[in-house]
Amino acid sequence: MSSLIGDELSHFSSIQRIIVSPIATLSAMYFVYGLYILLFGTAFHLMYSRHRRQDDEWLNRKMYLSLTVVLFVLSTAFVVDYTIGALEESSAFFTAVKILDDQPLVDYSHRKTTLTALYFLIPILLNVTAEYMLIHRCYVIWGSRKRLAIPLLVASVLGNILGVIGVIIMTVGGSAAAESGWLRPEDGGNDSNIASDSALWRFGNKIYVAYVSISLAVNSVLTLLTAGRIWWIHRQIYTCDRDIRANGKLIDSVSRIILESGLLYPTMSIIALTTYSVTTVDTFPLDFTPVMNLSAAIAPTLIIVRAKLGKNVESLQTQAQVSDICFTCPCRTTLREGTTTTRSISQEQVYSIGHLSMASITETGTEAEQQAKEASAV
Repeated sequence: MSSLIGDELSHFSSIQRIIVSPIATLSAMYFVYGLYILLFGTAFHLMYSRHRRQDDEWLNRKMYLSLTVVLFVLSTAFVVDYTIGALEESSAFFTAVKILDDQPLVDYSHRKTTLTALYFLIPILLNVTAEYMLIHRCYVIWGSRKRLAIPLLVASVLGNILGVIGVIIMTVGGSAAAESGWLRPEDGGNDSNIASDSALWRFGNKIYVAYVSISLAVNSVLTLLTAGRIWWIHRQIYTCDRDIRANGKLIDSVSRIILESGLLYPTMSIIALTTYSVTTVDTFPLDFTPVMNLSAAIAPTLIIVRAKLGKNVESLQTQAQVSDICFTCPCRTTLREGTTTTRSISQEQVYSIGHLSMASITETGTEAEQQAKEASAV
């Protein structure tokens, strides 16, 4: 047995690293993935089985359906890659310790680079797809304002490019370290070549952590912008309709909307970054990174399902018995006995949050005519 492999075995042969950590992480990942399968099946059924007419609405639904399928495929690929990597690594170390031979580790080192590269690259593709969906949704809810969408797109593109650069650097450093006989480049080594390769890997890892932080910030801003816009719509209804005010469900509705607008991924990112920074495998064997990556796909899918099932802002519409949410500032719409009377409205926007549609209202005489011009539908 080589000295390098021997040193590594003495450092990584603990039960926590070989058995406890893989079992805990895989169990958490598969639990979340199982929930995601149910969520994806529901979203697919709701989007595919309804509204099959060939119009602009269906085209937009088809786009969201395609992106949702892409998210599921990428998530499945990540689960498969992580499972293979975790099982092969644990098996290689366990077998090497058991038979006192480094051949299992040598065999594993030839496959490790590809598995590790996919482990870091697939989440970037997941994030690109999810952010596109969330940015498009935010763009539509804000009335298709380019000055809002362009900065978000630029931040998303730059952040994901940074992530790809980090993956490339880690792949180069990790591959060189593995060729030198060191399977854990993140922990360094005594040999000068290994130390240099490990330093390169750690530099790439720092870039990748920076990418995760940028992604967290972008998703948080998207959440605040989307939820803030929906809150503004709620505020108009709250001002106009005393029945909704009496029901006292505004705060509860806003809380649900904030959750469905994307707080899941930022929350899991914070947890994953915190545990990565302040804990070790021996002190905390559960790795939240796989769950964080899956949450990037779950968040936009959850929004679609909740919207389709009606558990969103349109529940207030039902209570008010109004077919559309009409608002001006200051409020110029009076709701009486389930009917809508329009006063002095020249041009407004009507947002249907559940379907993410936008229509314009043009006044003709004393009554307003609605000419629906759908910009997007989920």
